[in-house]
Amino acid sequence: MVIKDLLKDLKDLKILIVEDGADIRDIMSTTLGKIFLDTRTAVDGLDGLEKFKQEQPDIIISDIRMPNMSGNDMIDAIKDIDPIIPIIVVSGHGRLIDKSNRADVFLNKPIKFDKLVEAIYTLTRK
Repeated sequence: MVIKDLLKDLKDLKILIVEDGADIRDIMSTTLGKIFLDTRTAVDGLDGLEKFKQEQPDIIISDIRMPNMSGNDMIDAIKDIDPIIPIIVVSGHGRLIDKSNRADVFLNKPIKFDKLVEAIYTLTRK
């Protein structure tokens, strides 16, 4: 069974991608948009927090090192509001991930799409 078959019942998930790198953000949005019908983007942690409050996504994918508000601070603020929302951290700065970070999954850049999709599937099945 291919990954698209596994995810077909999850196609209506609303995904928020928080990434300050425009190229990475666009690639993630375009790639995930081939499977999920509703992918949204934010340019930094502050924008991500505001879009979380306004749009109520089902899952968040975030970088850590960003301007205006770090991914760690954004995740803490979001988890204070909704402690069960699934959050995936995708970062090339593993050393910047605070040990108290409340994300559910950590993936290193460069991102492997199959690992990201597997994490989305696993988290939304819990």
